[in-house]
Amino acid sequence: MSRCIQAMSKILALAACCAIMAGCAGVDCSSDWYSTGQSDGRIGADSQVERYAAHCSGQIDRQRYEEGRQSGLAMRPRISAF
Repeated sequence: MSRCIQAMSKILALAACCAIMAGCAGVDCSSDWYSTGQSDGRIGADSQVERYAAHCSGQIDRQRYEEGRQSGLAMRPRISAF
């Protein structure tokens, strides 16, 4: 019974990761690139600028995306050292 619960937990975790990744990939090419970058930064994602550029045939504002991502990263909670 315990193995069944462990397997189910792993499946649910994998499904959640897939859903998150699908959300990141579903960007509109006419996006507000600052907001897109900020969203990626808030979840702690690595820069997705190359991925978006490939999806949008290079038609993205890389500078605005990176400014937004840095802003999002700054919003993440910090863990204090003891």
